[in-house]
Amino acid sequence: MVTDNHFLRLGMTEDRNDDYSEMIWEKHRPYIEFLSQVNNSCVFVSLLHMKYLFISPNFKNILRLSVDEEMNLENDLLEECLHPDDLPILMNLQKRTFDYVFKLPHEEQCDYKHIFEFRILGVSGEYIRVICQYQMLETGEHEKPLLLLGVVDISPDQDLKAPIKFRLVNFKTGDIVNIPIIDNPEISLTKREKEILKLVNEGMLSKEISDKLFISIHTVNRHRQNILEKMQVYNLSEAISYAQKLGLLA
Repeated sequence: MVTDNHFLRLGMTEDRNDDYSEMIWEKHRPYIEFLSQVNNSCVFVSLLHMKYLFISPNFKNILRLSVDEEMNLENDLLEECLHPDDLPILMNLQKRTFDYVFKLPHEEQCDYKHIFEFRILGVSGEYIRVICQYQMLETGEHEKPLLLLGVVDISPDQDLKAPIKFRLVNFKTGDIVNIPIIDNPEISLTKREKEILKLVNEGMLSKEISDKLFISIHTVNRHRQNILEKMQVYNLSEAISYAQKLGLLA
């Protein structure tokens, strides 16, 4: 998703040397082509602000996409097929994500994997959920071109009513950066949900929480699931970290 009106046209100028850009891309090409051959993922590489440098052939077998022969970015590869309800949320989230990454030292910017899950138009003409992972291959240091690797897979979770999911992961350290799905999240946990989240934070298991609160394990687990859905996170560890930043556990 790399269009002029949105989040990825950062730090590029039109007068960068095309030959140098091609030289940088050629350094990565063998690994990218190998990646696209060893799994069923859809793989692309883009020169930010300019054009796509590589699009794996299997894209046309999974997603309903149209790309011109020059692979220019006048019409974005993925954005044109996004579910209309997901599009504004996703672009706003991605802008804030890249704003965060591009404020890091250049030597750290390529250490982060941006993992999104959203709905997109499949080749059948119906929407499907996909997992899209971004990773910077080159940063803008010393006028280098900004190269972005994208890998798109069909999500094992095909619940089309599920919300957008997102993670920003430092794959060298394993750290997860908690960036809210929306700018000013209005997350409203019930008194019981906050109570259970605090007990989980104290290291208590569902059975222990059940005994302490005199409720069934089924009820505890239902509250736990509600917490994850409301906070749009993958696990309670992320929920606790997120809740602490929002002051929900005070």
